[in-house]
Amino acid sequence: MYIRSAVDIPTLVVMLNMEQLIESIYETLQDYRADDNRSIVRMTRERIRNWINQFDEPDRNPLLQELDNIFKKRYCSKEKVKDFLGQVVTKLTEDFNFQTPQDFLRNSDFLDLQPEGKSQKIMLQLFDELIQEKYSLSLSDCGTASKRYSIYIDDILCTGNTLIQDVREWSEGTFSGTKSNKDAVADNSTTLVFTYIFIHSKNYFKKKAEMRHKISPDISNKHKRYQLILIENGTDANSALDIVWPLADNQPQIVADYKDQIEAEVDQYIQRYNSTSSDEFYRPVGLPANETFFTSAANRKRVENAFLRKGIEILRTTATNLPNIRALGYSLPSHKNFGYGALCFTWRNVPNNAPLVFWYSGGGFTPLFKVQRGELSYFFAKFQTQHW
Repeated sequence: MYIRSAVDIPTLVVMLNMEQLIESIYETLQDYRADDNRSIVRMTRERIRNWINQFDEPDRNPLLQELDNIFKKRYCSKEKVKDFLGQVVTKLTEDFNFQTPQDFLRNSDFLDLQPEGKSQKIMLQLFDELIQEKYSLSLSDCGTASKRYSIYIDDILCTGNTLIQDVREWSEGTFSGTKSNKDAVADNSTTLVFTYIFIHSKNYFKKKAEMRHKISPDISNKHKRYQLILIENGTDANSALDIVWPLADNQPQIVADYKDQIEAEVDQYIQRYNSTSSDEFYRPVGLPANETFFTSAANRKRVENAFLRKGIEILRTTATNLPNIRALGYSLPSHKNFGYGALCFTWRNVPNNAPLVFWYSGGGFTPLFKVQRGELSYFFAKFQTQHW
């Protein structure tokens, strides 16, 4: 005689597997905003568990499996970022033919262009800690011998709008005497260097072209670029397509209605500028040619659809009407898509270009990450319109 368990064996196996995945994800994300010393923003096993339980039950295990895989590739802890910044100093010292890192640092101006609370300020603080520990120099010592190199550090390039805004403003500033920074780049008095943790390849090249037309050909052509991770988000045949971008097939009516809504909003927006916008809602069939980012093509499709549909549900319950906030993350109000779909995360930041399920608080939905935009939590960020 035996007593039947309240949970059958297959269900128990799934539950145990989910707990193992939750533990693994927690181990990866556990330093998220640990510097804040506030329990409300820290990552916990319970937070992961509560988050996944907001999705349909059949999707929960596959979603956790994929996120465990993705976070291992795309989450950068504080120590990993600090190590990367150390590698940057070593690499640039070698590339620019300095005898010592100290010489390189004294001849390099590290640009501080963003307001308090933005990611650049945080990256520069971490860089300052690093060079004090390793080289007994501080940021105030950098560029004291010369400004032979002008170095822009940030965490994530998604749309690239922040970069364009910052560099345009910097280019008009004074280098020395009556010479502008733009002139200094042109006559090789300084070399502009962009350094990022993550760069989305397609958007970097778009912004490079935009620099040529809106700022100067010299800044576009002469700058140097370094990154820890280059994310492939183009549509060429060899692209790994390391973003969330769903296929068109078998989408429910809720998605079709949302697509129509975005199209109408974009058409109204671009009429003001006499411009056009191409349809980029759905991933081209056959891309990526070989699945290397997700664990399988089937799981990619499942994740993309789950995030899209849950994002639409979130927006419907919050009734937000900002034209640039989409189910799969911030986009541009002139673009016809469901959002950017970024999959990159640091110990301090989840870009608002990532799917809403990761960071958006509203409509009764609890995101996986508690985020901060500038000096305000996202509770107030729905009133903001800037892009990362």
